Amino acid sequence: MELRHLRYFVTVAEELHFTRAAKKLRIAQQALSAQIRNLEVELGFDLFVRGPKGVILTAAGQELLSGAKETLATAAASVKAARNVAERDTQLLRLGFCSYAMKLGLGEAINAFRSAWPDVQLVLNDFPGMEQLQKLDRGELDLAVCSQLFPDSPFFAGFETLTLASERLVGIIPPTGASELPVPNCLQDFAELPFVGLDRNDFSEYWRFLDRLCETHGVCLRLILQAKEKHSLMMLVAGGMGVSIVPAHVADSVPGTLRIVPIPDLTEEIPVVVAFQRHSQNSMLPAFLNVLKDCLELRTSNHQLNGSARTLA
Repeated sequence: MELRHLRYFVTVAEELHFTRAAKKLRIAQQALSAQIRNLEVELGFDLFVRGPKGVILTAAGQELLSGAKETLATAAASVKAARNVAERDTQLLRLGFCSYAMKLGLGEAINAFRSAWPDVQLVLNDFPGMEQLQKLDRGELDLAVCSQLFPDSPFFAGFETLTLASERLVGIIPPTGASELPVPNCLQDFAELPFVGLDRNDFSEYWRFLDRLCETHGVCLRLILQAKEKHSLMMLVAGGMGVSIVPAHVADSVPGTLRIVPIPDLTEEIPVVVAFQRHSQNSMLPAFLNVLKDCLELRTSNHQLNGSARTLA
């Protein structure tokens, strides 16, 4: 049993509803249900009685609840005390990021910040976007960098955001000779081909975004396979199993044999944002954000100058 299991249990016990608890924890409802069921199996008894309108605690669940809250409170206090000791000796800024964000201005900002604030320790953590947001919510990160698929996404509730860039969706298709599938030229073409997607439970927000796009364009994808990881998805496509649609940064990392195709009628873009707590206690966060904004303004100016130069040429 891990602390996160107790945290999941306490949240469900307080909300008495899996969907509300999942939103509060910023995880998929199916994943939360599975974690609670696994905990019950490990303990050897039921913690909840499940009903159509929610759940209620069993007697055993009520007994566990008070102890679980005490355990979490003790752990949080210990972590806070240890962090206070660590921060007496050095100023610390903990950044979450996804590797592709380094190409969007984050790398320049980190280098510029290090030059301006050499005594501040920067801790970089390469985590998936959803894990970053969970750690940001728990105070384990000062800043997260990930895609924000919806402006009103509950996973960003309580956070301020700053947009780094926006990216389009592109198609990936099997290598030449690996499949007899035709090359799709529009979204409707993708709907007529076998589709390989990321797991709906683990990537629920992405699927909600993709489903909404398909509904807007009046198409329905023919999902035949789901992959737990992006690398596995690429291998399935490379093997000729089907086609897929991914953000542009994912396509940048595909094996050289895979073919990347544009989807001209799919004009919607996905913002890549920096997220942070509105009332962060870290005094170095505003300094880093100012450096980041300066770097983004410089990148924008350089792009505009390069575009003007190309036009004149």
